[in-house]
Amino acid sequence: MKAPHRYPEAQDFVSAIAKPFDSEPGSKVVAPFGIVWPDAVKLDSGLEIYNVSAPTLGIGFTYKDAGLVFEQEYHDVGEGPFLLTQCGFWGHEDEYESYKGPLWKDLRFSDTVADAVGKLGAPTRVGRLDIHFWELPDFRLTIQWKSPGKIRVVSYWMKQD
Repeated sequence: MKAPHRYPEAQDFVSAIAKPFDSEPGSKVVAPFGIVWPDAVKLDSGLEIYNVSAPTLGIGFTYKDAGLVFEQEYHDVGEGPFLLTQCGFWGHEDEYESYKGPLWKDLRFSDTVADAVGKLGAPTRVGRLDIHFWELPDFRLTIQWKSPGKIRVVSYWMKQD
């Protein structure tokens, strides 16, 4: 995997959520990094959930078979399509480099909690490990902090009704 000449926009990742890996929106966020489906690693032998991560680029993607995401008659789980359910962008983490591309609402990995609230509004809730959740119209955004002034990871999640 390689660093792209031009990173996808934050909205491109949001548009790819719940879309198949090989769809136009899906390709728009993986192709610049040179990511192909054979790079995906199955997370559990019993479930059709796959991860693609590039520690040197500070980015990771999770894909699930559509049959695990939506109820579908006559769908054999494992036949695809595989939908993007989460993408994560690392800032301050020992195993990962910092992600260099744009984040939603101009978030920066050096933002404080107050900075994030100023850009995103009050979080919908704060969970275990001080993870902040924002329920946005098209996706869920979470921020996990390494310290009060350092974001460890920003994630965009597919919302399931």
